[in-house]
Amino acid sequence: MEFQQSTIDEILDSEREMVRIASQRYGQYYDHALECTLFLSKFVKSIDLDRHIAATFLAHVKKHHTLALFATVRLHKVQSIMNLRQVLEAGACAAFAIANPDHKHFVDTDKHGILDPSPKLAKKRYDWLKRNYLAGSNGIDEIKKQLNQTGAHANFINAQANFRTHYEEGWFATPFFDLEDDYHVKADLWRIGSVAITLLDLFYGVNDGRNVIKFVDNFVPIFERLAAIDTTLLDELQSSDRYKRAMEKEIARRD
Repeated sequence: MEFQQSTIDEILDSEREMVRIASQRYGQYYDHALECTLFLSKFVKSIDLDRHIAATFLAHVKKHHTLALFATVRLHKVQSIMNLRQVLEAGACAAFAIANPDHKHFVDTDKHGILDPSPKLAKKRYDWLKRNYLAGSNGIDEIKKQLNQTGAHANFINAQANFRTHYEEGWFATPFFDLEDDYHVKADLWRIGSVAITLLDLFYGVNDGRNVIKFVDNFVPIFERLAAIDTTLLDELQSSDRYKRAMEKEIARRD
């Protein structure tokens, strides 16, 4: 499907239409990612007042997870990746803050009263997660690694999504929207859902025994259903000839 993008008004109209018909374009991959992002916004029934830092990071998580979803179906892959990086980092902070609510774990103040989100504090948070919740920590690390490899920094591969040369005609095109690849978009939508599932599982685990967050009453059955769909969609992506050819090349490269 071709979307108009020659003027600001055309871009705005096209982006609205992209989101409006995303379910028609990408089917269960979009529907699942949308349900995951909505659940990520609604899974909390209440949270203890002294866990306001965790609540702050949860708000950041849900905002940027939604932005990642919209960016994906609006054909802005790099924007989606950058938002997912925010989601993962804020998610790690939220999980840590569920158990460690003191603000001193998240920000330093120098002698001038200027706040500094110190990298040393971030490392301590990640180290704590790895010691206490290895599966969740590894899940975040693996997804961040994938994002770093594919789009966290400018590279020639991603740049090609917005550039086409027509040699015979003697001209080139620089579209605003990424050149659409249905398989890649579906894989990105799957990843968006998977990020939500990874974080929800981590939040539930950290809260277990502390009970500073009250989860919605039907959290477990909804989570289990979403996790099952996540597995089904991944199996579908990996059963495609395209994925198998890519893996053959990856194996040959390693050898």
